[in-house]
Amino acid sequence: MNYVLFFSEVALGFIRLIGLGVGIDFLLSRKNRRFRGQVAGWSIWTLASIFQIFAQNISNTALTELLDFLFALCTLIGSFLIAISIIVYFRPVSIRFIFSFTILLVILPLIVYFLLGIEIAVNFCIFLSFILVGGLYTIGIIEATSFKAQVGPSIKWFYAMIGTAILQFLLYLYISLEGINLGLSSVELENEVLVGVNNSFAIAILVLTVVLLIHLENTRSNLYNYQLKDKYSHDLGNILQVMVSAFHFIEGKDVPLEEKEKIMDLLNQKSQEVSELIQEIRSLE
Repeated sequence: MNYVLFFSEVALGFIRLIGLGVGIDFLLSRKNRRFRGQVAGWSIWTLASIFQIFAQNISNTALTELLDFLFALCTLIGSFLIAISIIVYFRPVSIRFIFSFTILLVILPLIVYFLLGIEIAVNFCIFLSFILVGGLYTIGIIEATSFKAQVGPSIKWFYAMIGTAILQFLLYLYISLEGINLGLSSVELENEVLVGVNNSFAIAILVLTVVLLIHLENTRSNLYNYQLKDKYSHDLGNILQVMVSAFHFIEGKDVPLEEKEKIMDLLNQKSQEVSELIQEIRSLE
């Protein structure tokens, strides 16, 4: 057993479970379908940790190889879905695209696995996850103006995560060029300190991802509530203006009874609208 890989994966699995809990909480409290992808991403990412933890404790070579492949595959799909759950905060992504691309991400590693073997398949999944997620996050940098407007103060966590991911990618690339495949549970580690630093980067990225998603949702929720309150106050002002105008119209004037009844009906209607608006404003967090 490689204790550095084992305990690192336990830590990663624990953080992913926290992320899953956050995603489930958002899904249940916000009642929004877009959190399903986030929950699916954290669930699959957590499975990746479970597969590698089991692979570290199984002596059957064929089963270990299968678990290593499932670990790499789940890492790829989980990281893609979590990246998408960040992208949707400032750019719409269709469900059809997510589903189709996820299927593609399952098929491609399977082809590599059956044609080229487990080592290349695992490296393919891990490097593809770096490239794919990096490409998706680049959209946020390219569309900086729109991105900053949507995410607000959360931008600092996004850049912190990007910076950490770049450092990990460079270190992982160096380790891979040294002939070490960290995706395999049977790998022999000659420089455990270097591998430990790499895994520390991975843990830091996960922590930053959880923090970023919480910040993004809170920022979005606050912005949405502010926009709603602004809209409600505008609507309320219009209604009150109509009511005041109606009072002024009938005040001190000899208004026909039929006309006065119409105005009173209008006032009652507007009073009801004011009451409903106040209730909606109070329901905002």
